Amino acid sequence: MSITQADKIWSLAQEEVLMAFHFLANATGRFSFVSTEAAGELPLTNGRYIFYNDAELCKAFAKDGGMPARMLLHMLLHCLFGHPYRKQIADNDLWDAASDIAVEKIIADLSADGGMGDAFRPADAHEDDIFFRVQNKAPHMTAEEIYNSCINDRSSREEILRWRKLFERDDHSLWKMHDKDGRRKARGGSLVMTPDDGSDEETEESSEGRSAAEDDESAVMLSEMENEQIQTEWQKLARAAQMELTAFQNRFGKRAGRFVDQLEPILWQEIDYGEFLRNFGAEQEILHVSDEAFDIAYYKYGLEIYGNIPLIEPLEFSEEHRIRTFIIAIDTSGSVQGDIVQSFLQKTCDVLRSTGSFTRMVDILLMQCDAEIQSVTRIKDMDQLEDVIKDLRLRGFGGTDFRPVFAYIQKLRDEGKMEKPDGLLYFTDGVGEYPETEPDYKTAFIFNRDDHISPRVPSWAIRAVLTTDTIKLLETK
Repeated sequence: MSITQADKIWSLAQEEVLMAFHFLANATGRFSFVSTEAAGELPLTNGRYIFYNDAELCKAFAKDGGMPARMLLHMLLHCLFGHPYRKQIADNDLWDAASDIAVEKIIADLSADGGMGDAFRPADAHEDDIFFRVQNKAPHMTAEEIYNSCINDRSSREEILRWRKLFERDDHSLWKMHDKDGRRKARGGSLVMTPDDGSDEETEESSEGRSAAEDDESAVMLSEMENEQIQTEWQKLARAAQMELTAFQNRFGKRAGRFVDQLEPILWQEIDYGEFLRNFGAEQEILHVSDEAFDIAYYKYGLEIYGNIPLIEPLEFSEEHRIRTFIIAIDTSGSVQGDIVQSFLQKTCDVLRSTGSFTRMVDILLMQCDAEIQSVTRIKDMDQLEDVIKDLRLRGFGGTDFRPVFAYIQKLRDEGKMEKPDGLLYFTDGVGEYPETEPDYKTAFIFNRDDHISPRVPSWAIRAVLTTDTIKLLETK
């Protein structure tokens, strides 16, 4: 097979990406390049192949020699960040724009003063101004955060869509499956397109794909399975890039942290909240027969030989995970929503009650705190907790500081008013000041984040993230 001009262009683009960003080495070689007349002005990818129009690629290279490398890096980052695989997107146009802006922001950050900046950053003075405006509403600049900040704000949405053309480097048509009337379809990892002019003429690739799979539900399911497989592969590549990036943090500094923020959504996984709570059980001695430790054979043998004297008495005690002393702290800083807090508390109560995690006598502290303690309610039984949740009124709405809760618990212990807690759950939506000293009890920070960002916590703390939709869904189960 002869090497074409397009092959040379893509090979050069890969070299430029590798020279500038060594931590993307594994991901850069992931794509295969397929030339097709069915592709338009911009290349497109399904995560495995990059489809492109030969003439359009050469035209873009002639106009700007660095553009193919930027296109490659742009698509690579889309896949690393999981943008093509997001489900339940209500506004596809907004998601496309948010994803492009998020990717170009990362490229701008990584390219700045990186030695290869000119190859990846176009000389458009409007970019930085737009980034600044978007970042005021979406500080982490992830696609999820940008999308969520605009989905219910019509003016912001329209603004984002107007800006998209400036940041567009690829076609997103293969990101989602289309119905029969859609112009583009992705099936079985191959590109199948109907002509843009509405005529009945089809490409050879299109005709072959339709004859094999048109109206075939199993073909659609196979495509979905392949998409899941590709997504899993990119998740592995994202973890590899995250590990590689640590070796280059001195070079990229804070910009490396923003890149990791972008990786969070694809590496982030929803927790099983019920299982998470069960892990907070404390070893308590509960009086009951232990079926596992009791050997019935020896017991019966003793009764047969000696009458009413068994050889081994049944063990009456068995240790189980049960909670007695527990703290639930609620961050009541300005952005906390009362209905979400109630949903979280109700689910926590339901799970712990249904799993038998609590002992009969409990000592639960329900605390509200922003930058200082706002409310403390002491609960001695689960029924009382139910009543407190129903009548909950949030107080505070100031800044966020986690330290007062830990100080208050220690004060009660020093005064002999509380024993060592079995665990602390701190429900929050943001980052605050953590205590300098590690507590001697289990501590978890449950972050309510719809951007899938997991704020960093001290090494001794357990971190989990729940989205608003997940909290509401858990409440109804």
